[in-house]
Amino acid sequence: MAFAVFDIETRIDKHLLKQTFFPRNEVSEQEAYEKFREELHSDFFPTSLHIPISIAVGNVGDDHVLNSIETLALENYSEENLVREFWTRAEKFNGSLVSFNGRRFDLPVMELQALRYGIAAPAHFAEQGGGRDRYSAERHYDLMDFLSNYGAFSIRGGLDLLLKMIGMPGKGEIHGAHVQELYEQGRLDEVHRYCRSDVIQTYFLFLRVELMRGRLSDVGYNAVRAASEKFANELTAAS
Repeated sequence: MAFAVFDIETRIDKHLLKQTFFPRNEVSEQEAYEKFREELHSDFFPTSLHIPISIAVGNVGDDHVLNSIETLALENYSEENLVREFWTRAEKFNGSLVSFNGRRFDLPVMELQALRYGIAAPAHFAEQGGGRDRYSAERHYDLMDFLSNYGAFSIRGGLDLLLKMIGMPGKGEIHGAHVQELYEQGRLDEVHRYCRSDVIQTYFLFLRVELMRGRLSDVGYNAVRAASEKFANELTAAS
């Protein structure tokens, strides 16, 4: 089976936030955003308010080797084109998407964007063997869901902790909470690089999980990791 390791980065839809939660208030979209954030007591806004601005995909063969990483919709970039390219690829892909926390965040965000733009994704939404089947990795393999025993316990420290546990760099100076600010400053290229970095590291976590599950032997794991080492080196060069 082939795999596609993916990650998304998002911005907050301030226009929708203002329309929905402050429709009668004489406040700007930015003021509504700040007021809502104060009420949340958190920088993490509800999933329904997120819009994808960057998606990276790592193409992994059935031999588990990472062959390439792509940032979607770089040519003719728009938020709608980004969403449409993701779903076009996902629907045609004869393999499994791999994510970290994709079941709770990335895919719900993408599903709501399919609703926004009127995009059909019948393979994903299929009742049997679709991407929403929590206990099947046929179309979606969520590493966080698997490692937490499908929510039986919480992994305090999240992806950053797990990456450092297996010897990866983990999160650097930029993390998810910075993406909104980077977007508003016009620094989308940095968001793309950050998203790519997350995909690389999620891939190496995926390999370790496959080894742990016995889907790769010790020899096979070492060989695959060596074959994909150039991507790990990319992280070192960027730090």
